[in-house]
Amino acid sequence: MNSIEQIENAIHDLKRSHTFWGFLAVMAVAAILVWAKHGHWLSNPNDYIIGESPDGFKNYMTTAWHVTHDSSFTHYGGMGYPYGEHVLFTDNQPILSAAMQWWSNNVSDMSERVVGAVNIFQVLSLLLGAGIIFLLLRKLHIPVWYAGLASLGITFLSPQYNRFDGHFGLSHIWVFPLLLLLLCRYEERHSRRYQSLQIGLLVWVAAQLHFYYFGLSALFLSLYTGIQILSDFKLRNIRVRLSHWVVMVIVPFVLLNIWIHWSDYCPDRPAHPFGFLYYIGYWEGVFLPYQSFPLYQWINSNIIHIREIDFETQAYAGAAATLFTGYLLWSRFRMFDKTWDEAAYHRVHKHYLRSIFAAATLLLIFACGFPFAIHGWEWMADYLGPIRQFRGLGRFLWAFYYVINVLMFYVVWNYSVRFKGFKNGKYPWFKWVIALAPLLLVGYEAYTLQRLKQLKVNPNITKKEVFVSSPDHWLKKVDFSQFQALMPIPYYHMGSENIWMDLDGGAVFYRKMHATALHTGLPDMGVNMSRGAVGRMVRSVQFSQLACSPPEIVDDLPDNRPIALMVNPSRWREVQIPYRHLLSKATKLYESADMFVLSLSPDSVRAFSQELAAEMSKEMDDSTRYNLGEGWRSDRPGKFMVHQDYDSLSNPRHVFQGKGAYSGMMHDTTWIWKKHIPPGDYFISMWVYVKDDMGMTHEMKIFENDPKDGREVHFYHEGLRFYLKTIVNGWALFDVHFQVYEPDSDVRIFLQKKDVKVPFSLDEVLIKEAGVNLYKRTPDWVNKNGFWFKK
Repeated sequence: MNSIEQIENAIHDLKRSHTFWGFLAVMAVAAILVWAKHGHWLSNPNDYIIGESPDGFKNYMTTAWHVTHDSSFTHYGGMGYPYGEHVLFTDNQPILSAAMQWWSNNVSDMSERVVGAVNIFQVLSLLLGAGIIFLLLRKLHIPVWYAGLASLGITFLSPQYNRFDGHFGLSHIWVFPLLLLLLCRYEERHSRRYQSLQIGLLVWVAAQLHFYYFGLSALFLSLYTGIQILSDFKLRNIRVRLSHWVVMVIVPFVLLNIWIHWSDYCPDRPAHPFGFLYYIGYWEGVFLPYQSFPLYQWINSNIIHIREIDFETQAYAGAAATLFTGYLLWSRFRMFDKTWDEAAYHRVHKHYLRSIFAAATLLLIFACGFPFAIHGWEWMADYLGPIRQFRGLGRFLWAFYYVINVLMFYVVWNYSVRFKGFKNGKYPWFKWVIALAPLLLVGYEAYTLQRLKQLKVNPNITKKEVFVSSPDHWLKKVDFSQFQALMPIPYYHMGSENIWMDLDGGAVFYRKMHATALHTGLPDMGVNMSRGAVGRMVRSVQFSQLACSPPEIVDDLPDNRPIALMVNPSRWREVQIPYRHLLSKATKLYESADMFVLSLSPDSVRAFSQELAAEMSKEMDDSTRYNLGEGWRSDRPGKFMVHQDYDSLSNPRHVFQGKGAYSGMMHDTTWIWKKHIPPGDYFISMWVYVKDDMGMTHEMKIFENDPKDGREVHFYHEGLRFYLKTIVNGWALFDVHFQVYEPDSDVRIFLQKKDVKVPFSLDEVLIKEAGVNLYKRTPDWVNKNGFWFKK
């Protein structure tokens, strides 16, 4: 080795040494800052649950259940009993929960330390994020001190910090910066196969922290690869880039699908989740401060009223990055000085930075709904395939946040070190203003976010001594070993994307339910997960609705052991009618101001449905009933009614009663009524086949107009899912109350769910006056007011 090579190696080793110690210093400073803010709970991380959102609490509890009670690494049995769910759809960070489950089973029991492990993992992820961003900036030849300060600012201003007390899996700041770092290493090498393999491994691992990381990475890498191909459109480059793209994106995607389908195959998961066109990004969320920031409030009060946007669509890039973006637009994206090419590494990094900036900008535009969210172009969303599963497109804005800040610090630093002063060399010291101004801006805004974003802490109720603090607690008074599951009343079911039965009373009752499930080892029949299979959803929800026929889920239960009905005491009177098929057959075991516990035999619900059908048949046969024709009877004569059975329609997709049913598309207009109705109160009921995707989500519109001048008298727009009454054989009854106000008006009633191009089936529509009881009987069924009861 000659002397020049020795000097080069010495310089290289020195730089590596500086980077290593700088990395440790950044992590240490980040740790000090985190401790200064969160030390009051970090000193005992297992004693506290962070945040008050139901989503954050669910992350703790699904992880704790999986570690404590599940025997499988891939299947979660804590909710949606008796079906459970694949762990990927539970937000329990499968790769973390599986590691804790293995450790608990083979090394040391972790069942009471899960919360502490999750909290520590969150903090370590934050520190690692700062370190990875520092390494990326050092890879771009930014000096240690500058890269260190910039990485701390970027970390503590990151939009992912807002997930620290909610969707924990989405708070891992290190994931996307590590992808950028590996891409930079990828571009620096002639042989890139190992770097592409590393990126593919990162994508696969990150997807098991939260599947949105796969969507974000896959779209970004696809755009990046396409840009690199177009910039060097040669056969070899196309072949190499596409082969590496397959390793980085397609292979992880295939492996994840094999994992999901092998362990928990459900062919009917929803393909059209709600929110794809609702949770898109907006420019205000990227280039204007968060609503709690003083600058936002000043602009909103003194300059112009700012459109309010959803939390999911916000990823503030920072004031410095916003100004830098304005500079790029003004300079027509001439972001680099040609003289920088004197250093060889600039030529590589400029090419890399241009490409990630272009990819992040295109992803920003896509995340803001272009072009599929433009009015009249919504049809394009139907051709996006698996991308539609990532309904929170505002989260894809994160890529632009990291890229624009990294690019800004790269350009600003390199411009400042080459700044020789203004004309005639005046004010050369101004280079420090250029270099330090963005650091100060980012640092100030990071401080503002940290000051305003305060995490609320609550006692860790996964500890039994914390949850069971009273001697009269239901866990001490009730023998839960006799039950096979718990059922919440009011019942909640969220995440199937076909129905939304919300948590009762916010998260209070929900917390009690899940803590009870964890400490008893009994699964919850309620559901709060994501992308649940439609068939399972229908069976679970059917059990919570009036039993017009024996609930199908009873046949899926392993045995007839009783179910513990956990009733919110504050809603006891309200739940008597909608849940009478459960409560009337249950035995009360425990009663307090915090919880009612009842015991229900599953077979008793079968008996209830048969008794109810017999009761309805007896009502119909009452001698005081009036015949209305076509088999209908009423308790009042001559009242307005409309019945549409659709038996004359041929080739129906599904049939509920009779010989036919209506089949249509949800985005089309399906007319129910277009004539006069006398003034008064009415109910319109209809049966919809809900085993189809989006079957629960149809919408009804009712117009009342003056026939003389077309004046609108009244208008109703109702989501049918809010009026669900019962489910029979996969068909759901929706019963909507409406009112007609003027004597001469015309009433138009139709179904239409805009932008949802999926088929649906409709049968047995009935319009009747309120306060009037109508009856009809067939050999196997009896109908009262549109409710069909199985004999």
